[in-house]
Amino acid sequence: MAIRLTTWNVEWFGQLLKGYTRTIPQRSKRVTSTKGKALQKLQRSQIAEEIRQIDPDILCIQEGPSTGNVDRLEAFCTDDLDEDWTVITRPENDKYLISGSQGIFFLVKTEKLDVLRPTLLPQSAWIEATEYESRVDFTIDDSGEHKRKWPIIHPQFKPGDVQTLAEPEDDDDAGEDAPQLNDREHSHWRHPQVLVCMVGGRRVDFVGLHLKSKFSGDDYAKAGLARRKPEKTAEDIALILRAEQTAVEARIKLSTEAANVRYYVDNRFRNEPNPAVFLLGDLNDGVGKEVFERKYLFHDLISNLQGDVFFANRFLNHALFDYSNERGENHRWTAVFADVWDPYRAPEILLDHILFTQSVCGADAMQQSGFCVPPKAGRVEHEIHNAINAVFDRKEDHTSDHRPVTVDIHTHTPMA
Repeated sequence: MAIRLTTWNVEWFGQLLKGYTRTIPQRSKRVTSTKGKALQKLQRSQIAEEIRQIDPDILCIQEGPSTGNVDRLEAFCTDDLDEDWTVITRPENDKYLISGSQGIFFLVKTEKLDVLRPTLLPQSAWIEATEYESRVDFTIDDSGEHKRKWPIIHPQFKPGDVQTLAEPEDDDDAGEDAPQLNDREHSHWRHPQVLVCMVGGRRVDFVGLHLKSKFSGDDYAKAGLARRKPEKTAEDIALILRAEQTAVEARIKLSTEAANVRYYVDNRFRNEPNPAVFLLGDLNDGVGKEVFERKYLFHDLISNLQGDVFFANRFLNHALFDYSNERGENHRWTAVFADVWDPYRAPEILLDHILFTQSVCGADAMQQSGFCVPPKAGRVEHEIHNAINAVFDRKEDHTSDHRPVTVDIHTHTPMA
């Protein structure tokens, strides 16, 4: 039988469930007009229909409501999905460790709860694993660098005074507090959530991610335009330098987030030879992605997460590795973003991913892990997304600005 796994960033879904406009909380307003309410009702209906059409057994949602408003997502499952999917929640004494207004949540098909036996890994277990793997000296207990937060270094790669731009805040009163950080520390803004399932006596981990440390704002857009000027003023150059410095600092933070996730994956390998682990979600590369990879020698995010080929058994595969291009067209993308910093690249970008350990693919997968991802099992749900959104007059009103990604996983255990 098969387990259908889907990841979907449902654009500002928490704001929609509150009856507010779908944007950052600082600009979001309650929808009061008859036309606006009708649109939001249609959006909720079409989001529910998109989920039904994809029909996932496990759905990882990003940009869900804040963790303090998970009841709104539960109400959506009751009212809009007819209780066919259930939100897997944490006990009250186990915090999500997600700050701000965009939560990461897993929905599991209600009729599969007994077969999948889903629970959320205690966050203390994640922190213990990453602390252990980040130890430089294994003779000293509790000496690892990666705990709830970890140290970072921001090199000044350009001469002259450079101002660090603050990361924009998107706090929601109902969210959880991030740890207090100084300029030399970092942590997950939205801590990974791990859904652990026990299928036929075999464990499988689904690590839900929505990495945060990108930056934006007026300075970035203005600097992108300034870069294209044939003659630059001193103010232009200063603006560009500030934006470059901020981008590199954001990239460093992003790389340390990826390293923290790898520490968790490595710890699963430490404790068993062939763990079944899936990483999935919105893996923000940050703005100016290709520019900063080409010109500043920073590795791309997916390579950081996939691992080191020198430890090939721990290298992660990608669900869209063999997702076929037809007639030379590229459909391996999930969002459209025209980057003012890099205006000549194609706007279609791949932000949403599903990766998995070697133990769930190949001829010996069932024997090794109890799960198998067969060839061509992954896809971007373009057809369903386009059909569902045909009812809207404007692209801005679509169910989301991200398209879902799905992979079908085979298992020996009967799923019905």
